[in-house]
Amino acid sequence: MSESEQDQQPYVIVERRASGVVAFVCGALVGAGVALLLAPKSGRETQADLREGARRFKEGTGERLTDLRDTLGDRYDRTRDQVGTRVGAFRRNVADRQKKAGEALKAGKDAARQARSDLEARVSESKEAYRAALAEGAAPEERPEDGSGDEAADGTGDEAGEAPRADESAGDADGEASRE
Repeated sequence: MSESEQDQQPYVIVERRASGVVAFVCGALVGAGVALLLAPKSGRETQADLREGARRFKEGTGERLTDLRDTLGDRYDRTRDQVGTRVGAFRRNVADRQKKAGEALKAGKDAARQARSDLEARVSESKEAYRAALAEGAAPEERPEDGSGDEAADGTGDEAGEAPRADESAGDADGEASRE
């Protein structure tokens, strides 16, 4: 582009304005300076007033900081106590649940032991009934005489890896004898 073309282009002017807070602070500082210059007091009196104002501000700030520190300390203590109480309650709850789980586990083991002993007693009773039926001569199956069958030599059937069926051995001996 040539210079004449650039001159004919429209210009965009961006104005930046300061926020109202900056203008207020600047105005307050200028006003304070003018007030000090035009004040009816002497320089020493004005300095004394400024020192007194600064001392009062320092004392007030110190008191506020002390109050704030005390308030924060109290809140910290209360919060620490509340957290301690909740942690204690949580620990007691966990301990109670562990105790209940242990009791339930023990009860389950006891029930399993009892069920096993009941089952062993029933198996033993079934074996005895089967042996009694064999002793009476009512064999549930005929065995080969050469001993090459699946049953053991004593005829109980439990030593050869095959237990007698519960419904056959638990039945009455007359039913067993009638099958032969």
